[in-house]
Amino acid sequence: MKKKKLLPLLAITLTAVIWGLSFLSIKVAVAVIPPMTLALLRFVMASVILLAMLKILEPGTRINKKDLPALAVAGFIGITVYFFFENNGVRLTTASVASIIIATIPIMSLLADFIFFRSPLTRFRIGCVLVSVLGIYLVVGANIAGPAGRGNLAGNLLMIGAAVCWVTYSIVTRPLGKKYSQLAIVTYQTLFGTLSLIPLSLLERGGWQAVSGTVLLNVAYLGLFCSALGYYLYVYSLEKLGIGTVSLFINLIPVVTVISSYFILSETISPSQLAGGGLIVASVYLASWRQFSPGGKTPAKSAAGC
Repeated sequence: MKKKKLLPLLAITLTAVIWGLSFLSIKVAVAVIPPMTLALLRFVMASVILLAMLKILEPGTRINKKDLPALAVAGFIGITVYFFFENNGVRLTTASVASIIIATIPIMSLLADFIFFRSPLTRFRIGCVLVSVLGIYLVVGANIAGPAGRGNLAGNLLMIGAAVCWVTYSIVTRPLGKKYSQLAIVTYQTLFGTLSLIPLSLLERGGWQAVSGTVLLNVAYLGLFCSALGYYLYVYSLEKLGIGTVSLFINLIPVVTVISSYFILSETISPSQLAGGGLIVASVYLASWRQFSPGGKTPAKSAAGC
């Protein structure tokens, strides 16, 4: 039994590392490539790989025409709009802070479930929400004095917008999970989201320029590893371990980002932001631990999310 769980545990750990490092690659690439163009390049690669995976692993998958509008809307929100906020947000703030803010998505999802689906919100969950809100305040509100600080604040607010987009995307996607596999859903959403990125990328053509090999490698990492391999490893782990265990490992993402940003990008994080990040990670960890049990079902995280 332990041996059977070893591979999926290694897979979800690797996924957390891959997605944690994605914020660094975005930070490096978006300094040279306009935000929506970067998203387009990334998801063109992801679309090709995901479509190939779908044809190989699920050759009999067929999408009902009446579900195409929902897939298109979800792809637009979860990829096009989400990465408008995320890529612009990472450009203006640090990779560390960006990853910490994105880590609040599970807490925002709890609130969305309560508001839209009347899911019970226990005292424990309310406590987790309040702790997370305090963490967000410390992370977003730190170091906002002066022009540089205002830029950081704008980036932080954009990252909050990205988190809200992801929660909205999850709500739109939820009914589709009863009809199709996660691979099929994400593949078609990625195709629709990529198509929506084309006109936005063309608006940035004035900022197109030659890029270095280092930047191209970061773009390739985002498309091949974060949006394709990372998603495959996530779904594999989800099937073997259940959402409860997987959710706890996903909380490692901001930890990976903060540590790697310090050593690779020489980013610093203020004591108040570090405290806020700790509160956010702790609240999400506790909420995930209490909310899910191994083998439970919930919409999987898409390849779009990191």
